[in-house]
Amino acid sequence: MSLSRRSMVGGTFVAGGMAAAMPAALIATTGSAPPDALFKCTEFVRRAPGLGPEAFLEHWQRHRAPLVRLLPGLVGLTFNLIDSDRSPDAPYDGVIELWFADAAAYGAAVNGAAPELVEALATDRPAFIQNDFLGLFSHEAIIRPASPQSGKQRVKRIGLVGRQPGMNRQQFFEDWVHEHAPQANRQPGLEGYILNLVAGDRFLDSPWDGYAELWWTDAQAFDEASRAIRATVGRRLGFFHSHLLLYLREYEELVPARAGSV
Repeated sequence: MSLSRRSMVGGTFVAGGMAAAMPAALIATTGSAPPDALFKCTEFVRRAPGLGPEAFLEHWQRHRAPLVRLLPGLVGLTFNLIDSDRSPDAPYDGVIELWFADAAAYGAAVNGAAPELVEALATDRPAFIQNDFLGLFSHEAIIRPASPQSGKQRVKRIGLVGRQPGMNRQQFFEDWVHEHAPQANRQPGLEGYILNLVAGDRFLDSPWDGYAELWWTDAQAFDEASRAIRATVGRRLGFFHSHLLLYLREYEELVPARAGSV
């Protein structure tokens, strides 16, 4: 799969990559957003040449995150570093998640950030990530609320998913939320479970319809859950046409005030 999912035609640099500068009205949505769901921008990125994993994290914490936190209207921010032991073949090195109240707030942040901030983000970008990245807009369907980390290191997994050919996106969302998710939610040790339903297409060549985020208390809980659901939820992986699993170390910068579960 090609990693090139970027738009290089004008725009302003946001967290890791580039978000096209556009009126909020042009951000298409599927009409399937849960009530009061926040608008979310997620970037799957690769670190700049010469940066090892820990230097990548340090650059985020010392240089990039302080700039991103200045974006107007930002209500949530998390950096996820790929766990190379559990995801040795991952095509990305990090996942950046940003939350805004709605699409209009995102559009205001993209188009209304101070010129000095835009320049600082643009100048820092090549020292932080490579040009190619995957960007998604989404709304969250909260199956099991994930409490703030509060300093502890949990096991986190993101699973990018794509629907079967011939299934429309709304039908896929309904099945994912109401059929697949309740089964996955029954696994032991699960501390949080959120589905991210794509809200329009940021980049038209993206193969994904969203991604699931799951948290477990620790590695032992994750391993036990994996064994427990192998014969049930595992059989339903055929529901997805494509999926990519990424294991992560999560670093919360700004915890969003999410709506309740679905």
